[in-house]
Amino acid sequence: MEGDLGAPNASVLGEHSLLVGSSWVAAFLCFIILLTTAGNFLLILLIVTQRSLRNTSNYFLVSLFMSDLMVGLVVMPPAMLNQLYGRWVLRGDFCSLWASFDVMCCSASILNLCLISLDRYLLITSPLRYKLRMTSCRALALVLAAWTLAALASFLPIKMGWHELEFQVRPLNVTGRGDEEQCRLLVSLPYALVASCLTFFLPSAAISFTYCRILLAARKQAVQVASLASNVATADEATPQVPRAPSQPLASSESRRFTNKHSKKALKASLTLGILLGMFFVAWLPFFVTNVAQAVCDCVPAGFFDVLTWLGYCNSTMNPIIYPLFMRDFKRAMGKFLPCCRRSAEPRPSAISLSMRNSNSGPRAATSLKNVLTLQAETDSMDSGAPGSEPRLLPAPRSPGACPVGLWDTEPPGTELQLGTPVA
Repeated sequence: MEGDLGAPNASVLGEHSLLVGSSWVAAFLCFIILLTTAGNFLLILLIVTQRSLRNTSNYFLVSLFMSDLMVGLVVMPPAMLNQLYGRWVLRGDFCSLWASFDVMCCSASILNLCLISLDRYLLITSPLRYKLRMTSCRALALVLAAWTLAALASFLPIKMGWHELEFQVRPLNVTGRGDEEQCRLLVSLPYALVASCLTFFLPSAAISFTYCRILLAARKQAVQVASLASNVATADEATPQVPRAPSQPLASSESRRFTNKHSKKALKASLTLGILLGMFFVAWLPFFVTNVAQAVCDCVPAGFFDVLTWLGYCNSTMNPIIYPLFMRDFKRAMGKFLPCCRRSAEPRPSAISLSMRNSNSGPRAATSLKNVLTLQAETDSMDSGAPGSEPRLLPAPRSPGACPVGLWDTEPPGTELQLGTPVA
């Protein structure tokens, strides 16, 4: 008698716990979808409405945010329904269409990240030639090529059935499991290898290469700044000057302070690049490795594969948070609407620059670090008519070079000093 009463109670408790668990999963997935959609849409709107953000570099960011927005609007909601109900609840015709959009949007997001890293690399290594190399037409052509490659890796093979074993075309990409229909993209090994190489492994290698070169350039700039700052301090001590007021700090101590500050910024650049690469590989590397393993042995549990798929989707959620977080122009634009961003977006002059500018020494050639700490970012000679190579009042003739560009600066430097590290 007790066993008969306990069985219904156990089943009721099991259904209740399952319902509570599904509610938490639904709430979490809805939060991810809303955050992805709202974040990417607001950043696209910010770029369109703010004149200061309309430049060539932000073409790639708009393309990235657009692909991530499509992930939040088109890909995530059906995936959430698939996860909650355990089956495909929409029309069977939409399954292959949704799978095509899934592959295309995620691939476009990864390829856009590759274009952003290439754009940063060109801006850092050769800022004077950047506007000559990265024109608006070339930027749009690169964006179009990324979306074309993503579409060719998704819609064409899925519609033609090339992703399946023996290239058999099925009317619907729905596999039946009992009385329930499942919508899962089961791919063959050749398609998994080709698509993964084109849309992940090769772009990942390019992203890693460009960011490592940027990191080396930032460290090289840090060493050059330290050397030049010490030379400025030595020259300042050797030049006879009018006695200063006791309250004014010495240039040597200020130069050391400036060197330490720039070293910290170089370290911050290293941490920034580590965060970007870490988030990217944590989000997508497990999925693509598991996708290839699934095509080889068909031994990956469906629940585990779904978790890795959503982990990849979350990269589209983090992109609009991470990338604008380190971009000075975005901070300034957002500071007009968000008070919390105004203080961090305000430019802060160097202490040594203010000290040398306010010093009462006689007429000297170098009046501020802006005229001294101009690092040569290129080793090759530049044309005199290149953008950004206007003549300046410098203490001595120097080979044409470029001021160091910040990691997330969207334009080559003009007349103000910009260090080669991101400003948080």
